[in-house]
Amino acid sequence: MKVGIVGAMAQEVAILREKMSDVNTTELATCTIYEGKINGIDVALLQSGIGKVAAAMGTTLLLQLARPDIVINTGSAGGVCEGLHIGDIIISEQTCYHDADVTAFGYAIGQLPACPSAFKSDTKLADLAEKIVKQQGKNVKRALICTGDSFIHGGEKLATIKQNFPTVAAVEMEAAAIAQVCHSFNVPFVVVRAISDAGNGEASMSFEEFLPIAAAQSSEMILAMLPLITL
Repeated sequence: MKVGIVGAMAQEVAILREKMSDVNTTELATCTIYEGKINGIDVALLQSGIGKVAAAMGTTLLLQLARPDIVINTGSAGGVCEGLHIGDIIISEQTCYHDADVTAFGYAIGQLPACPSAFKSDTKLADLAEKIVKQQGKNVKRALICTGDSFIHGGEKLATIKQNFPTVAAVEMEAAAIAQVCHSFNVPFVVVRAISDAGNGEASMSFEEFLPIAAAQSSEMILAMLPLITL
């Protein structure tokens, strides 16, 4: 079995890259794919770049070139619900786009034509991630993650997202695009991210300060999951 791991930024994949051995590197467009092993487990690690297009392009290349059996999206996210704090773990129950609107043609807000209203994560992978987080004594929430090409820092955008998606727990810029590609290729996926900011007016400052902590937390989770993943 080969595990695909996707992170947008260098900081989000650096710890995992350092753990890899026997690495072969492929660079295409703005994407870098590292294929190798972590503790004997076959891994394909993608640094996709930021945003939906970069994430979709990178994930497609990852699935076509490295052929992973599952995909885990790692990195950071903005927590937008009560009870989530910096360093906590968010696991996707579902992901959707907060900036897609084809409701004029009868689709749900966030839904694209020929797609479900939200992309459901693999239950087995989400269960495993949640179990590991709880065993580690960390705070975890398993819920809806919303994706869009905006860094959310409060104000009208956040209010609109919460109005349109009342169960949203976190926001970020890649997960739903990764999920859509995995859905199209019928590859199981889950999002396991750490909270780096609160999505409010101080989000940009908080993100810069706490990104290393969030990257370390999410990477620690992935490393704990790897030996326990089964198809």
